[in-house]
Amino acid sequence: MKLGKILGAALGALVALPAAAQEAFPTRPIRLVVPFAAGGPSDIIARIVAPRMATTLGQPVVVENRAGAGGVTGVDVIAKAVGDGYTFGIGSAGAIAISPSLGRGTPYDPMRDLAPVMLIANVPNLVVVNPQSGITSIQALIAAAKARPGSIHFGSAGIGASTHLAGELFKLMAQVDIVHVPYRGSVPALTDLQGGQIQLMFENMPGALELVRSGRLTGLAVTSPNRATAAPEIPTVAESGVPGYAVVSWFAVFAPGQTPAPVIQRLNQGLRRIMARPAVRQRILELGAEPADGPPEALGALAREETERWGRVIREARISAQ
Repeated sequence: MKLGKILGAALGALVALPAAAQEAFPTRPIRLVVPFAAGGPSDIIARIVAPRMATTLGQPVVVENRAGAGGVTGVDVIAKAVGDGYTFGIGSAGAIAISPSLGRGTPYDPMRDLAPVMLIANVPNLVVVNPQSGITSIQALIAAAKARPGSIHFGSAGIGASTHLAGELFKLMAQVDIVHVPYRGSVPALTDLQGGQIQLMFENMPGALELVRSGRLTGLAVTSPNRATAAPEIPTVAESGVPGYAVVSWFAVFAPGQTPAPVIQRLNQGLRRIMARPAVRQRILELGAEPADGPPEALGALAREETERWGRVIREARISAQ
């Protein structure tokens, strides 16, 4: 009888360990994985968040850049990490909602292997052309494309990037024939756009707005449903002649799929407090992004909706990574 009590007490202690560990979380440094190289929008956002998360959680938060395959490499690191709360990271529309529908697939299932924590920022794309093109509006772009089918080439950061899919959706909705030219990242594409080797891009706002401000590119419209806070003078594509058109890149925080719900809630609460700070919101607005927040469930719903939407566009446009 005594032995039974001892075994029962020991078993009870083992069962209680995970709950106790969750209550104590965190007790050691945390890794924040960024699936892109240093200096890009997701990296900048992560480095805004990391020191403030460290203060909120009482442990160091170390940013780790794991670039490659349009964000897939880094997201795979998050997906395969131990679900104990000590690894989380930035997921983007490309790696979460677009890449799984391309021919190459992904080494993870976003809906199974990742746990949504919180949406951090929405990033409009900016439709930009070379000033020498003489095109100053979306209507003029459509007219030029219809007058010379196949003569306008648009660059992107690569097949399946949001800068690519934004152009493909524009082709479908505006019924124009423009030719996609994939690059290894946005920087070389923007260089060729300024040099006249390509004529058009649907580039992320942070990468394009400074070039528009300096006169090196002409901004025609933003791809978001509403005008961007960072550039309210620039109209949307929808109000410029393509009703219903809307593309928004987004950056969000995800954890490994098996991360306990109490840990997810702790991370979410910490992030919501950080994103409520005026200085943080202002810094993100300065990047050309729109700060966001919300519960994990809202991010999960967004990921599912975006996956369905971009899967449909990929099928209709017959896009393949092969």
